[in-house]
Amino acid sequence: MTREYYDRINPQLLEFIPDDARSIVEIGCGTGAVGRAFKEKHPEAKYVGVELEPEVANIAATRLDAAIAANVEHLDDPKLQFAPESLDCLVYGDVLEHLRDPWRVVRHHVSWLKPGGTIVASIPNVQNWTILRDLFQGQWEYKDEGLLDRTHLRFFTLETMKAMFEDAGLQVLKVGRTLCHNPKEFDRLYPHLEVVAKVLEQPLDRFKLLVETHQFVVLAHKPQRRLLIQTLMMAPLACDRVRVLEPDEFNNRIPGVRAVSSEKNAVLSIAEPDEEKVFVWQRALLVPSVALQQQKNLIHRGYLVVAEIDDDPMRWPQFEQTNFFTYRSCHCVQTSTEPLAEFLRQFNPYVKVFPNHLAQLPPPRPATDYEVMTVFFGALNREEDWQGILEPMNRVLGEFGDRVTVKVLHDRKFFDALTVTKKVFSPFCSYEIYQKVIRSSTVALLPLEPTRFNRMKSDLKFLECGGQGVAVLASPTVYDGSIIDGKTGLIYRSVEDFEMKFRALLSRAELRRKLGQNAYQWVAEHRLLERHARDRVNWYFEMRDRLPELNESLRERMPELFDRSSN
Repeated sequence: MTREYYDRINPQLLEFIPDDARSIVEIGCGTGAVGRAFKEKHPEAKYVGVELEPEVANIAATRLDAAIAANVEHLDDPKLQFAPESLDCLVYGDVLEHLRDPWRVVRHHVSWLKPGGTIVASIPNVQNWTILRDLFQGQWEYKDEGLLDRTHLRFFTLETMKAMFEDAGLQVLKVGRTLCHNPKEFDRLYPHLEVVAKVLEQPLDRFKLLVETHQFVVLAHKPQRRLLIQTLMMAPLACDRVRVLEPDEFNNRIPGVRAVSSEKNAVLSIAEPDEEKVFVWQRALLVPSVALQQQKNLIHRGYLVVAEIDDDPMRWPQFEQTNFFTYRSCHCVQTSTEPLAEFLRQFNPYVKVFPNHLAQLPPPRPATDYEVMTVFFGALNREEDWQGILEPMNRVLGEFGDRVTVKVLHDRKFFDALTVTKKVFSPFCSYEIYQKVIRSSTVALLPLEPTRFNRMKSDLKFLECGGQGVAVLASPTVYDGSIIDGKTGLIYRSVEDFEMKFRALLSRAELRRKLGQNAYQWVAEHRLLERHARDRVNWYFEMRDRLPELNESLRERMPELFDRSSN
């Protein structure tokens, strides 16, 4: 076969490989084209190829983490002894039809998959119309093994494909398809399909689908424990998108996981019989007189009960007034930063940090964007944070005059305090508009004074600016743990330092470009949600496995939750 054959990429096959797969083996990897394309987006994944032809495997070895030259039907080959339950994904690109016993091979390979691991396979469809055409044109020959087109030893219908995976203990999740190679030729046949379907007593829509499909792409998974994540959002406007809705969206892509959310009220009868249950109180302030019975009900129904908080609870006096009942009465707590976690462990020892992440990145910015000087500031009630840098900021802005524009969101006092001529104010706005304003800027100011409340905040503002390729000038409070000073942004440590670095950012387009592009790359590599989607699910399963321990700890903290007389 030609090098071109081994170098092909099936886009749908590539698309079906889960974004969060970290250990992948591709059977029949060719020159490693699919694996290379996957690793361009996910460089941290370990991608190993297996290829029958040694020369082709040698090329794949230069593109993947490793490539093995072997015949996968030799099940006892020492080169093909992957550890049981060690792989996230197996990929078969146009290979199963070339095997003498693909059913045996798939059954053997399934043992390598972790519970919840996936198999992605592209398989030619024997019901495609070109099969009949080629038979009548004499392009195939008949042999004992069956009908061959030189190398195909097995042929599959959609039903037999599914049966092969189900026989191996897998559950088919999704089926995609590619259409015939010659659409013009098929167009001549299409008007006659209704007659043929009627003669064969086949439903017309299904008959057309099967006849025109050249190849099916199948996504199947190894069954695992099922999980229901049910979140009750008590302060949805504060942080529902980043803390609940986007994580739910990615959790729902994980086989066996179902994540749902609601505002203010929750229905506790939605769990299916085989689902393990998690109930998350998002930003709740639970009052014992009402919530004691609610917590008892959740525990009685078998939920793992979790409190979610991403701001310092001391900001609201009611938490202290109720002796932090919200956190003491849950099995465990999830939060956004380590300083917050350290505080919360006073009231509950089972605290987990899930840093904020971005759900997606826009395309990179063109270098020409950085020629303009547009400064972004977006915050609310932050006068204490910017008051100290206001004078040097106005001084630097005055040096550049009409060449610089400042865009301010939310903070009217900050806007009014600016002496620059060109400035634009927008009140509280949608997240989409917020993102557009950031995208239209080339410099962002992120000041936070070292107060107790600020130290517990997350670095989300840097992620949002870096994700849009904006160069940031930030305080060390919060951002010192994320920004690499001089590489992905600038950190100021005094008023004089702020003035010097702000002037440098406005003076040098090349500095703005370098910092903005580096920040974009850092966010892409470290803080995208798709790379961390399973973190919460894995922790929930761990906590559910430890539920007897958590219940005992909860009983010691709050014995009234287990007192039936108070029902």
